[in-house]
Amino acid sequence: MTRGELESLLRFYAESGLDFPLADEAEDRFEAVTAPAPKAANPQSVPAAAAPPARAPAMPDADAIALAQKVAAQTETLDDLRKAVEAFDGCNLKLTARNTVFEGGARGAALMAVADAPGRDDDASGEALTGPEGQLFDRMLAAIGHSRDDCYLGFAVPWRVPGNSVPSPLQASICKPFIDRQIELARPRFLVLLGNAAARILLGTSDNILQIRGAWKTVRTASGFEVPAIATLHPRFLLEQPAQKRFAWADLLTIRDRLDENAPS
Repeated sequence: MTRGELESLLRFYAESGLDFPLADEAEDRFEAVTAPAPKAANPQSVPAAAAPPARAPAMPDADAIALAQKVAAQTETLDDLRKAVEAFDGCNLKLTARNTVFEGGARGAALMAVADAPGRDDDASGEALTGPEGQLFDRMLAAIGHSRDDCYLGFAVPWRVPGNSVPSPLQASICKPFIDRQIELARPRFLVLLGNAAARILLGTSDNILQIRGAWKTVRTASGFEVPAIATLHPRFLLEQPAQKRFAWADLLTIRDRLDENAPS
């Protein structure tokens, strides 16, 4: 099985409701079973092994959500929110991620694009939408005469999900206060929701991306802030399914029209 096929399978599992944490490397359970038992030794001749560092107990789900809501509500600027997200320990994805990827692009842009979670390249670099999918995203913007200078980037969940899978419902619920507050503080004129998971999280729908893409809807944050939003296909999906680019192109033309409407006079 190729890496692309494996990552597609993991995304299928996650969207089917399997929300247990996955690791990039499988544990070798045969080695644990077949390893020979160590020989008995004189306890006085064997130095005591250093105790492994203690890990803080997992935070109850309801407490993690409540803490995220409280922390997000107390922030007054995007810099405050970024520091709060980086310090937050209530989501298990932070344990496996290399970096917290909070934002990208240009603050103050009329357009804010929101993806579900950072990809492998984003996690490695700490930057938003990098690697092949970031390159395709740049080409998509260039095709309508724009660039990242015209776009602010955020994530529904700021930590990579192992296997580039989609965030579980619990992970999305814990992180929802952060993306809500980020939208409120960024105050974009409109949102572009990249992919199935981001659209479902922010629109609160179970519909498939191919059913809801291309139509203007409204994202409403928990505090009541409203902003127009359009869903389109994620560049990662387009790399796997290039035949779907015709739908993305139609969406891009709609996005271009909205950008032109909000251009400085």
